[in-house]
Amino acid sequence: MDLPARFINHSCDANVGIRDNESGAYDFFAIREIEFGEELLWDYEASEYEVSAFETCLCGSSKCRKVLGGFKMSGETIRDLYGEYYAKYLKDS
Repeated sequence: MDLPARFINHSCDANVGIRDNESGAYDFFAIREIEFGEELLWDYEASEYEVSAFETCLCGSSKCRKVLGGFKMSGETIRDLYGEYYAKYLKDS
């Protein structure tokens, strides 16, 4: 995983979404108001078809899904939450 993604933590209630850019990486976009000093958070299931490195989500959000299975498992939820702000390759799945 490349910068800056490797420094942005996961949340089931992310405040940034992603779009593919011309370089084959992701650009991050605020998808709601972000307060000064608030941590930037994105939803790993918005970029991964399957998550296998870990299964249990510990994001602590009141909207936590408790399990990270990837877009394969949560695609409908990801589409509903993030609209156009998830990985392009997942839009065809």
